[in-house]
Amino acid sequence: MRLALDARKLTDYGIGTYLSHLLSGLAHHPEVQLTAVVRAGHEERVGAMVPHARVLPVSARGYGVMEHLRLPAALWREHPDLVHIPHYVVPAMLPGPVVVTVHDVIQLFYPPARHRQLASLYLRVVMRSALRRARRVITVSRTSRRDLINLFGADPERLEVVPNGVDPSLGVRPSSAELDAVKQRYGLRAPLVLVVANDKPHKNLDMVLRAWHLACRRHGVPGQLVLVGGVDAEHPLAQRVERLGLSDQVVPLGRVPQAHLKALYHMSAVLLHVALYEGFGLPVLEAMRAGLPVITSNLGAMREIGEGSARLVNPLDVEETAAAVARVLVDDPLRRRMIEAGRRKADALTWARMVEGTVETYRRALGEAAA
Repeated sequence: MRLALDARKLTDYGIGTYLSHLLSGLAHHPEVQLTAVVRAGHEERVGAMVPHARVLPVSARGYGVMEHLRLPAALWREHPDLVHIPHYVVPAMLPGPVVVTVHDVIQLFYPPARHRQLASLYLRVVMRSALRRARRVITVSRTSRRDLINLFGADPERLEVVPNGVDPSLGVRPSSAELDAVKQRYGLRAPLVLVVANDKPHKNLDMVLRAWHLACRRHGVPGQLVLVGGVDAEHPLAQRVERLGLSDQVVPLGRVPQAHLKALYHMSAVLLHVALYEGFGLPVLEAMRAGLPVITSNLGAMREIGEGSARLVNPLDVEETAAAVARVLVDDPLRRRMIEAGRRKADALTWARMVEGTVETYRRALGEAAA
């Protein structure tokens, strides 16, 4: 099949991980002749990732008018059998049948602070259009599938749940020298409670800090809370850390290299991921692959991944979350059970399975088109 994949969001934080593994898998798939649509200036980077694919640059800003003109214009010359748009904005006039991936509807529940009403309206309009036009819609969790049905009346027969995967190399423990180097670089002191999250309201980082404060003061929890992603030393939350007297017990690292993140997964004692909403919750699965016990929310996609393997808590309950951290840090039999169950869950969810599930969705979409 001649497939065009819109990979313009390859550098985005969450969807970029999805796209990088999808591109790599499709480039080597025997059924797929791949054209990767990329942002102008990214041709060399993507070409190195998928040397056997055609790389098609398109100059069009996301969520703007021009992507509705330039992307279809570029693809009309390619004559693809199928176009895969890995997010909910499907430009008008795309040639051939379309498959869409909808990861979540976070912006509907937590719209951006600026232009809040306009952003919600835009989401509803383009989401309804995508769900109506797509031959098949891929969602990454049962939670996202249910949201699309309940909020937009999506056709259940055209919704395919194809979960994300996890890199198996995360299960390989770095050397002692590598772990020591990361520990020294960031001044870390065990036990470490790791948080991997960007700075968005649904990530619930304010509650995380309050729960950690309570865990330290009431339960005498030692060690440090390590924040990776959206909170660095200049962030307002880091300033609040100082006001709470937790400067020695909270380490805001901001973004770190992937090799350092892998080391942090392996040197930490627990992952704390108590978001209010996720389409999937990839850090939960990554931690499980690395053999790290997980405390996560008892809601939605996090419950899907964590049930039977993670400690589930109410993400609005500071005391419950603090008590869970204290318990998991000291209860060795519980930790061993969580680690083993988490590894089994990670074994069942791989990027290779995601790629094959996606190709199967393409087959169904093309079958419908032929019919």
